[in-house]
Amino acid sequence: MSAPPRRHASLVEEDLVGIVLARNLTGTINTCRAVAAPMKVQRSGKIITVGSQAGHRIESNGGYAHYGAAKAAVAKYTQYLVRDLGPFEITANCVAPGYISTGRLAPLLNAMGDTQLENIPLGRYGTPEDCAGVIEFLANNLSDYVTGAIIPADGG
Repeated sequence: MSAPPRRHASLVEEDLVGIVLARNLTGTINTCRAVAAPMKVQRSGKIITVGSQAGHRIESNGGYAHYGAAKAAVAKYTQYLVRDLGPFEITANCVAPGYISTGRLAPLLNAMGDTQLENIPLGRYGTPEDCAGVIEFLANNLSDYVTGAIIPADGG
């Protein structure tokens, strides 16, 4: 499935909103619902969702509003899970990547050149490994008392 086209907040079509919400929010909810039941029985678990900095920062041109809204909803849903599942010793946290140079995004980042890098204090785009490190921390016992966090992986 290809990435949905960019749309401004006042112009985004309802069908496009539905597609993006299904991919991001509904998919997250369905996955969390599936794992929550056995985690409740074992009275432990770690849920890690993937949001985006697009859910916290607005594009300067007002584009990608539907994607940003969906990712903001993922982050907020994760925080709701904390109240629901905390009594079962289940943590829930959200990783919020910035510009990560993945196979699909790398050509777009290359086309933008250095203009976007000026806004990233570390001066580089992220890698999948940068996100994996945050996820590894959240998945192991070092994060046992971390829950409800929205952790940026965005180079600042």
